[in-house]
Amino acid sequence: MKKMIYLLLIFCLLVAYTTGCSKKAESAVTKVSVGNTSTSSETTYKAPEHSNEELYQDTFVTLLNPYIQKAINDYYGQFLTISPFYTPEDVEILDAERPMGYRSFSFIIKLQLRPYVGPHVEVGVDQLTIRVGAGEGDVKVEKFEHIKSYYDELPPNLKDIIKNVN
Repeated sequence: MKKMIYLLLIFCLLVAYTTGCSKKAESAVTKVSVGNTSTSSETTYKAPEHSNEELYQDTFVTLLNPYIQKAINDYYGQFLTISPFYTPEDVEILDAERPMGYRSFSFIIKLQLRPYVGPHVEVGVDQLTIRVGAGEGDVKVEKFEHIKSYYDELPPNLKDIIKNVN
């Protein structure tokens, strides 16, 4: 319960800092666009280094880690014999919104990440849509989109982790 309260508090601070506390909701859905859905890191928003916003994003992604890692394990478990990892500092927050309107405490967050195996050999690009609710521990990965695969291009020393899928 405490973890969920901290998660919501951090996310609210992130949204408030990103959008400015004085902005008023223009519609029933308050949406914060913090980047586009391109897979290029050159066009995606990145918080300034050492800023409070970067601190809030890092805290937020850290709290979501168990849900993100489980989604990665579930997807890549079909194709690989080992579970890839991801680096929290490389998670891009593509979009965050309050589907129930201003000052509601239900959120939909869209993230992009690049899981890797071994010494940071990327196996793909993925986007996750996660719903964080106001209830006790309500966090759910609603959608896992595999954007691009690299596991077929693994170096020879890592080819043995690819499952033979027939």
